[in-house]
Amino acid sequence: MCLLEDKPSIGQYEYSTSQIVLGAVLVEDHFFAWRRLKTHHVFISMPEAILLLQPRLVKRGAEADIYLVEWFGKTAISKVRSPKPYRHKDLDITIRKHRTIHESNFLSAAKSAGIVTPFVHFVDPISAEIIMEFVQGDNVRDAITPDLCHEMGRYAALLHAGNIIHGDLTTSNFIANKKLVLLDFGLSFYSERTEDVATDIRLIKEVFTSAHIAVKKAFANFVEGYSSVAGKKMTDKILKNVREIEQRGRYARVT
Repeated sequence: MCLLEDKPSIGQYEYSTSQIVLGAVLVEDHFFAWRRLKTHHVFISMPEAILLLQPRLVKRGAEADIYLVEWFGKTAISKVRSPKPYRHKDLDITIRKHRTIHESNFLSAAKSAGIVTPFVHFVDPISAEIIMEFVQGDNVRDAITPDLCHEMGRYAALLHAGNIIHGDLTTSNFIANKKLVLLDFGLSFYSERTEDVATDIRLIKEVFTSAHIAVKKAFANFVEGYSSVAGKKMTDKILKNVREIEQRGRYARVT
């Protein structure tokens, strides 16, 4: 079973006669009730592989491996959640399938919130694989500037305005292209709680004050970008909660 994110035209994905389409179903937003997304997908079953990919491992992570692949003549990224031998087989399949669909949906949800994310070409829940656009550019972790800090703050506010908590808001998950691109929504979830929003902000604040201490006013620029979308009143409320979380952490270490 395969899953393609719908675009205005899918003519570019025409298949040869040897790749027989057995069934296609256009799915409205009620298919996965928990998704809270208004996107369409096309489910296609076919008797042979969609592509003969020759992947090259780029990064091996704790949860997923990242490969460089070819998708219809273009360079793409394949994110594969590999089986975990320490989990029961059936449970492992369910977890990897759910997390794959979960991440692909949040990549689409973030776009709806005004964030630039990689375009999803193909999702295979059974193999726990997402094939997405390869984004060329510099990792912000290695090319951080005050302007990029401001833009990251703006992105964070747009996400939170859509009740999306990224879950891993670090400079490593941003690519500086013509526009800033946000990656890795594997830990994302929906929440309206100020505490969850503040946790997102606290994480990137820690990154700024540790890995990027040489960048002057990195967090201040981030906050300025955040406030340009969320407004000063809401931003001050969230920053107050960030300080409360930090104080709880200090107290826990002392005791």
